[in-house]
Amino acid sequence: MKYILILCIAFTFVRCSPRIHSAAPQAGAAKDTLLPLSNTYLSKLTALGKFNGVVLLEKDGKLILRKAYNISSDTSSTLFVTEKSQFDLRSVAKLFAKVSLVKLENEGKLKRTDLLEKYIPGFPDGDKITIQHLLDNRSGLPRELRESIKHPIALTADEVVGLSAKETLEFFPGTKEQYSNVGYQLLYYIIGQLHGSSFSGFLEDVFFRPLGMQDSGDNFDEDLGQLTDYAYGHFLDDDNNLVCVCSFPKDDMKMGNLHSTADDLELFLKQLNQQDYKAITLNGSISHAGGTRGKRAYIERNFEDNYTIVFLTNYDAIPFEKLVSDLQSMMKGDTVQMPEAIHRKSVYVSPSILKKYEGTYDLTNAGHLTLTIKLENDSLYVYQKGDNNGVLYPENESTFFTDNTSEESVIFVESKPGEYSILMDFQGVQWKGIKVDKR
Repeated sequence: MKYILILCIAFTFVRCSPRIHSAAPQAGAAKDTLLPLSNTYLSKLTALGKFNGVVLLEKDGKLILRKAYNISSDTSSTLFVTEKSQFDLRSVAKLFAKVSLVKLENEGKLKRTDLLEKYIPGFPDGDKITIQHLLDNRSGLPRELRESIKHPIALTADEVVGLSAKETLEFFPGTKEQYSNVGYQLLYYIIGQLHGSSFSGFLEDVFFRPLGMQDSGDNFDEDLGQLTDYAYGHFLDDDNNLVCVCSFPKDDMKMGNLHSTADDLELFLKQLNQQDYKAITLNGSISHAGGTRGKRAYIERNFEDNYTIVFLTNYDAIPFEKLVSDLQSMMKGDTVQMPEAIHRKSVYVSPSILKKYEGTYDLTNAGHLTLTIKLENDSLYVYQKGDNNGVLYPENESTFFTDNTSEESVIFVESKPGEYSILMDFQGVQWKGIKVDKR
């Protein structure tokens, strides 16, 4: 939802619940029709202003699609990309960390059961946090660093570790799962220390150079000679104007801040196999997503259905989860609904029903963003930090929207009799919010 501005933060791809689509499937993907089907789908999405980037698809070892899609044909625009454009990977860097750690374990250089204190002596609660906890976001460390006298972009690796050590655990290690960029900063640090250099140095020596990934690297390496065609991010402001994030934001962290191309990522995914990397294979697939304001990325190597998906965008107004799901369906030969313009209609819902949804909701995985829902003038309004961010229009008794041309919704779910949580779509990703007060 565009009006919730403070939620423009890095995310991982987490599906909170099955998505509901009312339209019936319209097209299937046999192997010989996969190219025209996927290209038509992506072209329609682009024509609707809902995709700008590069997509690479492989099936059964055969390249199906490798193409750049542009909302505008203006080659001088900062939004314009080509198949060779280099994109910010955001949290896809975490997959590089996972692969690196499994490789190091296979080589006998560490164990995922090792305690954090083995690699960072004296770290608070380091005798309770394992490498596996950090990998699984079960360490108890918060999503982001809370306090620093410097902007995150100015912090050295040692300073990041020092600030991480000052954080208070939000839960006992291993008892819950909660996304933590802080935890992965520690993993980047550990990988770099084991290699005797840095995380990016490890990737360069172990993956980038050996695999011929010539257009990949760290966004903050001293030598950025390979960074020739960087795709800066773009977003739509409240007035629907396109805005370029044509510099690195001050809240970026240097460790794990990578760029790559679709071609390079295909090389990386191709060398993975299910046997060596079974520890990070889920449902026959190795995948990861990433994003922040103006940027989205997703890569997947599926062993069971033998396909590869890579898409990289420098534009965040895309139906992210639906795009991933539809591409997966196409690669499996399932049916999909072709993109089309949306025109939602609101209905009347009794204030007695609306009143049940009042309260403050904590979106834990969104850095504890809190939203307050209030019933005013027989309608629900969303407040953030005391500011009225707009009305929620009911599509039915539990599903609401703010923009009738968007699929994004706020869905109220009755988790227990009389107790509600919310599922909130924002920039194509769904976030869960737990009510923290009862009105």
